[in-house]
Amino acid sequence: MVRGGRLLAILPLLTLHRWSAAQLLHQDPGKSVPRIAVVGGGIGGTATAYFLHDLFGDDVLIDLYESGHVGGRLATLPIAGFQYEVGGSVIHPSNHYVSNFVSQFGLSHAKTCPHLTGLFNGEDYVFTSSNSDLIDAAKLFLRYGWDAYRIKKVPGAVLQDFIKIYRLQQEGQAFKDVASLLSALSKDMLRMTQVSTTDWLMEKGLSPQTINELVMSVAQCNYGQTPAMHALVGLIALAGADSSLWSVEGGNKRIAEELLKHSRASLLHRQVTHVAPSTDTPDRFMVRSKEVEGLKNTLFTEAEVKVAAAAAEEYNAAPEGEELSREQEYDFVVLATPLTSDKSKIRLANFTQQFTFPGHYEAIRTTMVRGVLRPESLMMTEDEVLDEVLVTNPKLMFNSFGLQTPVKDGTCKENAVGVWKIFSPHNIPEEHLDIFFKRRESTDVVSWLAYPHYSSNQTLGNFELVPGLYHLNAIEWAGSAMEMSVIGAKNVALLTYKHWKNDPDAGRKAPVKEEL
Repeated sequence: MVRGGRLLAILPLLTLHRWSAAQLLHQDPGKSVPRIAVVGGGIGGTATAYFLHDLFGDDVLIDLYESGHVGGRLATLPIAGFQYEVGGSVIHPSNHYVSNFVSQFGLSHAKTCPHLTGLFNGEDYVFTSSNSDLIDAAKLFLRYGWDAYRIKKVPGAVLQDFIKIYRLQQEGQAFKDVASLLSALSKDMLRMTQVSTTDWLMEKGLSPQTINELVMSVAQCNYGQTPAMHALVGLIALAGADSSLWSVEGGNKRIAEELLKHSRASLLHRQVTHVAPSTDTPDRFMVRSKEVEGLKNTLFTEAEVKVAAAAAEEYNAAPEGEELSREQEYDFVVLATPLTSDKSKIRLANFTQQFTFPGHYEAIRTTMVRGVLRPESLMMTEDEVLDEVLVTNPKLMFNSFGLQTPVKDGTCKENAVGVWKIFSPHNIPEEHLDIFFKRRESTDVVSWLAYPHYSSNQTLGNFELVPGLYHLNAIEWAGSAMEMSVIGAKNVALLTYKHWKNDPDAGRKAPVKEEL
């Protein structure tokens, strides 16, 4: 993990002053080209910048603020000469936007390896897969009956409704709040956020055993939570257990990096502290940002480090103690970052209304261990070592335990020394890691506030806080996933474009075919 300190603290100041001639010409309040701030450089923020450029063309100036690495919760970690996913790891084949980005940007699917999975209750395995689909189907049927078939059909039915969003957005439709977006897809979609996954699936005829084992295991792995979370995110978790999931060669963060590049936005490595109405110009906003300090526990790409190093060579002018806070005026501001008190220090100041962002994000530790597993510690034998362990008991110290493949140039050859990823709600003590592994050659821990803590009576927020100020991450409370963030990005980009054009029909394009 590369840590920047003073080196990366220098870059934002220089970037802020290196506006192009075109940018400087358009600082007048009466300008005809909108200036837009996107706060957050994850998949949502970079997709917003991309969609804004797609809608406005070159007649827009976009500044993207990101205090860490581009990709946000999409990140890789170097281990023994290879990169491994430590953030958002999988993509569903029905993810229309993400799949199109991968194709458009010339990216490739990462190599996948066959693996054996077990469902572990802390004492024994209630199910283990084999190398035969027929045998696995028989084992699942013996334990879960027809639920083994039903559990695949239920997410598919919801997905058929959800993919309507692509047609609606292609037609230029945009929504000011999350509830309206869900209601436009089906009469059941909004209700799913007000009932638990357990209750919803029992309505569909699934047994408590199926829910407490199969559903619990994927909910724990994908969201670190139980089927008590609302049904819509529960079914997103089930979709995350699809056998045809894939990821991007080089890491899923490559999508965000390419989105930023194709958006032509200016990347500012600065931390936004305040957003307020402009005191000088009606209907505009002032964004205050500061130099990034320390950047501890932040992952960086090699390219970002090189840019910062080049900037460091040129930066010697600021006197010691000079205030490095800066303000910039914008026509629109898109907050592409969570705003809950545990995730954000951004202050929305001097607005006529008070904004509240209830809830909190779930803490997840990703422990990456390169070493030799001790099979008996996970109730395995030397001859039957599973590649992935999912848990059906939420009281265990880990949510999942799996053998990893590098995001690029990896092989599926068996080797005693492997890289294992452990998801857990808390740090795993060293003495417990020594129980799990005969030998550890390296151990890295990445802490995330990864996704919202969901309830069965979910509060849903607004995309539009006030006209011209938008909160993309409101969509996360319906479901946190890469494609959900991109859908939210397209929605706020459309809201921005309609507002600028003063035309509710702006943004309409040719129809898109709905298909899985």
